[in-house]
Amino acid sequence: MARVLLLTHIYPPAVDGGSKVIAKMGEYLEKNDHQLLIVTSNCTSTDDFVSTRRSRLNFDKDGQNIIRLPVITLFHRPLKLFSKLFPNIRPFSKGPIFSYLPFQKIISFKPDYIMAGPLPTTIVLYARILRYLTKSKLIINASFHPHDPDFQSPILLSTLKSADYIWTLTDYETNYFHRKLNIPLNRLVNLGNGVDKSFLLSTPPLLNYSTSNLLYVGSFSAHKNLNTLIKAFSLLPKTFTLTLAGQKTLYYPEIQSQISTLSPQISSRIKFIFSFSDSKLATLIDNSNILISPSLQESFGLVLIEAMARGKPVIAADIPASAELIKKSQAGLTFSSLDPQDLSKKILKLTQNIKLNQKLALNGLKYVSKHYTWDKIGENLCKKLVI
Repeated sequence: MARVLLLTHIYPPAVDGGSKVIAKMGEYLEKNDHQLLIVTSNCTSTDDFVSTRRSRLNFDKDGQNIIRLPVITLFHRPLKLFSKLFPNIRPFSKGPIFSYLPFQKIISFKPDYIMAGPLPTTIVLYARILRYLTKSKLIINASFHPHDPDFQSPILLSTLKSADYIWTLTDYETNYFHRKLNIPLNRLVNLGNGVDKSFLLSTPPLLNYSTSNLLYVGSFSAHKNLNTLIKAFSLLPKTFTLTLAGQKTLYYPEIQSQISTLSPQISSRIKFIFSFSDSKLATLIDNSNILISPSLQESFGLVLIEAMARGKPVIAADIPASAELIKKSQAGLTFSSLDPQDLSKKILKLTQNIKLNQKLALNGLKYVSKHYTWDKIGENLCKKLVI
């Protein structure tokens, strides 16, 4: 039995892609009788870390020992601004700045492992300090974005290189760290991302070709490239509808502004959904024909395998992580990331070619079922760590 400290920026019920990896491994480890201590922020969103719940140390309904720490928000926006002018400040401009750290509680817990992420955030800097104090082994979930300048920060890169293990999500990420950063392959654990078994369909769904419902799931951030998706949607026939489901960010008004320039005949067929549970996510995917991920930065593309798990074909921008996942799964198509016309053509191709649609949907369901459930990922991680 191992003692594991989980360190991440937000924790359920708040969640994003990077924190979900940590949270799901926490569930798996606890289910397999390992002891956990979870240290996270008391925030409900990573967007400026301004929405908070009361700081507390408590046991949640599953018995997990969680310390939710207050966050200093005063310097968050200024640090974002200064980081553009002074790259050395960059490591502190993302992630929470805790008011304090419960050193005594953490040291007395005596963790065997610290599992922290995502990088690049302040979380991995805290992890490095705590690893030194506790003499434990460090596992970092890097959530690598190849075009993110933060991955060039010397302090973050040195923390990454010092980790005992790095949880990678793709072959692209693994090869990059090995070849560009000279990190040995035996420290790189390529596990990917996952879904719960309960989220998987047992058999392919009956696809509804009488509707043309498109779905986007994710944050409303600039790098998600929603402007290209909206432009592509405006080129499609009026039988199409588009649902944008996700979390508001500081960029959200820009999306609203773009939609306001469209004709009422087009804008009336775009719907927003801002809050939903995992069960609601399954319903959203089930009621769609295609899931689209236009994002310009993804470390893996969790929403793609979530759609595959529900037996739906996907379309994604041709960035490394998404392109690799689609190539391996044969469950969708890619489009030229900044070309709305190419995206609209790919949408029409999938909706007009029923045989292709069915083939891709079945491929995706089989692929996720075989490779990407949290139980399989947790089992592989424990084998690597020998716990």
